[in-house]
Amino acid sequence: MSRSIEVVIPVHDPARPVARGIASVLDQRPAMANHGVELRVTVVLHNLSPDSLSHPGFPSGLAGVTYLTHADGVASPAGPRNYALGRSSADYLSFLDSDDYLEPGSLLSWWQVAEKQSAAAVIAPLRNPSGTILAAPRIRPSKPRILHPLRDGLAYRSVPYGLLRRESLQALGFGYTEGILTGEDIEPTLRLWFRSGAVCYPYGAPAYRQTDDSGAGRVTSAIRPLGQEFAWLERLLDTDWLRQASTPERRAIAHKVLRVHGIGALLRRADAPESPGRAPLWDPEESLYWRSVAGRVLALAGGSIPSISRRDSALIGAAGSAGELRQLRAAVADYRGSGRWAELLTPRLQDSLTRDSTLRHYLSERLRARTGVFRAPPAAP
Repeated sequence: MSRSIEVVIPVHDPARPVARGIASVLDQRPAMANHGVELRVTVVLHNLSPDSLSHPGFPSGLAGVTYLTHADGVASPAGPRNYALGRSSADYLSFLDSDDYLEPGSLLSWWQVAEKQSAAAVIAPLRNPSGTILAAPRIRPSKPRILHPLRDGLAYRSVPYGLLRRESLQALGFGYTEGILTGEDIEPTLRLWFRSGAVCYPYGAPAYRQTDDSGAGRVTSAIRPLGQEFAWLERLLDTDWLRQASTPERRAIAHKVLRVHGIGALLRRADAPESPGRAPLWDPEESLYWRSVAGRVLALAGGSIPSISRRDSALIGAAGSAGELRQLRAAVADYRGSGRWAELLTPRLQDSLTRDSTLRHYLSERLRARTGVFRAPPAAP
């Protein structure tokens, strides 16, 4: 039986509430020890001087807490996460962002599921800053013990929050994508869900708690040129495992990429105010890049995504023809005003109930609520 868990917290700013995250782990040590499990925390000071350890935000002298330093000059948590992963000897790892924390009893609940099912990964219930449990991935209302990458929509969970078996990570060659500013976790997480082994969800368990305590300087909050924002996608499209995946797998991933990441990027640009002296939010060059990358994602899907909605399909095409920001904003206005049927139905009516369609998702959502797929204990204070 596995007997150790390591929680890794990378931090690049001493002002982050790291002490809260550490405490949320250490508070669970007695319960884990009662089950013979050693629980420890590794805090990786990223691009910070070792002198930063004197900062009051980094509590010292705590049993089970180790501080490491890692300098790579890149504003991405990929490097410190990979550094800690390479040094770890624990049976399980859990990655915690420096502004987040774990709810009481979470690690024990997740570990018990992992042990019972011999899971490679346990996907954490994720409570967002508003206190709501994220209804993702798209788990079947029947609450299967072992999740299926396609039937349970695992592509819709882009980050590997939860509990990960280190042996499975090593066999997979798991590592966060280094050298990019955002999206470093998307490709390795997809590969983990689709290629690692048994993946589970701990129904009714305490959650991983996200907060909005990171401040305005968060890397992912900035709007950069699409080529920079989608650097992770360029790498994803070049991965052998995805190129060799089945057509249903490639279609599921392509649909999620366009629907969530692609359209999300278009909406952010249409909604953002223009700033003098900064790169334009949208211009012919951005439109050309969008047309190119959307075309490559569609090619990944085999040339078509039957489950895509009418309004999503229309905006994806319109953005490729919009050479100016005002044209993109007009396309987004049409998208938002397209009506319920355009949101629910697909370009070919007969595809409207395919597995990844919006209509099928909304029908399943009602059943998920009824069976309590995403039910969790009340949020911890």
